[in-house]
Amino acid sequence: MNLRVIPILPLAFCIAGVVCAETLMVRSPDGRNEIHLTTDGTLRYSIYRNGKLRVVPTEIGMNIKDKPFIGARPQVTGRKEHSVSGVINTPIYKKAAIQEQANELEVFFADNYSVVLRAYNDGVAYRFKTTLGGEVTVLEERASINLPSPELTAYVGYNWGNRDDPGQDKLQNSWESIYVKTRVSQIAADKSRLIYLPLLFEYDDGVCMCVTESDLLDYPGWNLYRKSGDSAKLSPWMAKYPVRATEVNNQRQIRIKDRENWLAQTEGTRSYPWRVFVVADQPAKLVESDIVYCLATPHRNPSSFDWVKPGKVAWDWWNDWNVSGVDFRAGCNTETYKYYIDFARDNNIEYVIFDEGWSLKLRIMEIHPDVNVPELIRYAEDRGVGIILWCSWPQLVDRQHEVFSRYAKMGVVGFKIDFMDRDDQFVVGFLEKTAAIAAEYNLIVDYHGMYKPTGLQRTWPNIVNFEGVHGLEQLKWEDGSDFPANDCMITFTRMVAGPLDYTPGAMRNQTKKGFQPNYSLPTSQGTRVHQMALMTLYEAPLQMLCDSPTQYIRNQECTDFMSSVPTVWDETIGLDGAVDSYAVIARRKGEVWYIGAISNWEQREVSINLSFLQGDYRAEIFADGINADRDATDYQHTQTKVKGGSKLRIKLAPGGGWTARLTPVKLFFGLF
Repeated sequence: MNLRVIPILPLAFCIAGVVCAETLMVRSPDGRNEIHLTTDGTLRYSIYRNGKLRVVPTEIGMNIKDKPFIGARPQVTGRKEHSVSGVINTPIYKKAAIQEQANELEVFFADNYSVVLRAYNDGVAYRFKTTLGGEVTVLEERASINLPSPELTAYVGYNWGNRDDPGQDKLQNSWESIYVKTRVSQIAADKSRLIYLPLLFEYDDGVCMCVTESDLLDYPGWNLYRKSGDSAKLSPWMAKYPVRATEVNNQRQIRIKDRENWLAQTEGTRSYPWRVFVVADQPAKLVESDIVYCLATPHRNPSSFDWVKPGKVAWDWWNDWNVSGVDFRAGCNTETYKYYIDFARDNNIEYVIFDEGWSLKLRIMEIHPDVNVPELIRYAEDRGVGIILWCSWPQLVDRQHEVFSRYAKMGVVGFKIDFMDRDDQFVVGFLEKTAAIAAEYNLIVDYHGMYKPTGLQRTWPNIVNFEGVHGLEQLKWEDGSDFPANDCMITFTRMVAGPLDYTPGAMRNQTKKGFQPNYSLPTSQGTRVHQMALMTLYEAPLQMLCDSPTQYIRNQECTDFMSSVPTVWDETIGLDGAVDSYAVIARRKGEVWYIGAISNWEQREVSINLSFLQGDYRAEIFADGINADRDATDYQHTQTKVKGGSKLRIKLAPGGGWTARLTPVKLFFGLF
């Protein structure tokens, strides 16, 4: 095992009453990643990749009420080395199985705490553990990041708070801003803007480091900000516990007017969240990382979730229930939903979601008279389609059993839960509790309106999607945003933490010049094939098809391809990409490979290396049409033969895309 303890002071100087300072280090199995812990007066961590310093020594610690400060004058009392090795079977993930390999060092200190360091080939992490007994009150955690240069490139997601109310708590937001490319020294200063995770840094030698967290349980989320005097340091900004008496609950959101002076009241003997640093020599390899999933607490009986079925969803809200060529009045009503259900059946789409409007306004136990939910569930069951219901989270607080019991008995298969918009301890606990209760009723959960995933889907495998992303819904009202670049950046930032709820699949597609927002007949920025490629590119076990059945029927060959793309995978490979420019990913299901590629508003050619293939494959390809720069719906649909080990040159229009299904020739001909 690649563990090493480096004394800083000779033992001869460690006299009675004097703390010996030393640096302890753990190295990844491939020897390329290291995380160090220095015990010189304070606890400090640092990170290396390929022998170069990526995070310079940074103080860490915890302030727990009525306890000695964790990290001050640390006295090492012992250490335990551990090699992590084994197979994690992952039936609902971007890989069928993870070959987990890591080295771990736990360092024990006086005052009943320890620091755990772990190093994987795809990143490193640390966490605190305490053995204090009873319940404790955590007042503060020191979890900063010191970078080696203020000129490092950073891709930053800012939590804007409520832009209509500048005085509102900036810790209350939906984590949906577009990432901004900047320098560390140019990140917004002081607490004008909160930096949310994942956060990505690029180094001069091409190495990328994506910062996030894992195993966030019963504790507030990790966010950051830059103090105006710190050019290369980011400081923690975590949500303190809400003062419940000051809540404003409109049954859509729960706004907080005041907070306590502490972060969490929790068990004194516990492990705290992992602070995670995903590292790779190029952006494309970030998408292969498993570290967030590996570090999360596994469910005690994951095999008991074999009822969880991933798949596609016909979604109503983005397209505003707009269907045409029918003999009924379209809208949020029974006849329209029957049309969606028939469309789902005819196109092998597993689910239909009933978004806001199926119940009387924000009263989840009262079904709207225009939507006969029991009849629709029976109608859908007869056609092999499952029904998922939307609700805002205040409607569930302290009522999960009541709500889930009623609708599970009715035949509902899951819930899309929205508008949490916070990551304080109360909301984190709500998400844990709600997923656990939903599992009792065999209900899947899609968490919309929330922060990034932190591995909770491993703890509760009935959680399929998380939002916390600037998704396609924004284009119903948003003008001036650069969505093609946003889509590229998401691939190497937000998606590194886990699955998305982006909702791709628009069939009305616009050029940069031609785009205008339209709430009732929404369109996308970029080409038709850009949208189609997102089906493969974006990880989402519950992948929503956002457009109207009418649009999909009018574009049936595109629909046939998108509806056939799997939503969970046996293998994932990052092929190429630059963070804000383009992305290319290959994913395998069984023997069939899918490739998705997208570009920002720049036209480009990309060479795809097919070295991951063996033998001959029949490729069904959707590519941007020759006039896609003028008419974004223009595409070419072709078939050809490709050989493993060769290179494939593709062209991407401005805001363009390219996607293909590669079937082994032996399997292809076996179908006839």
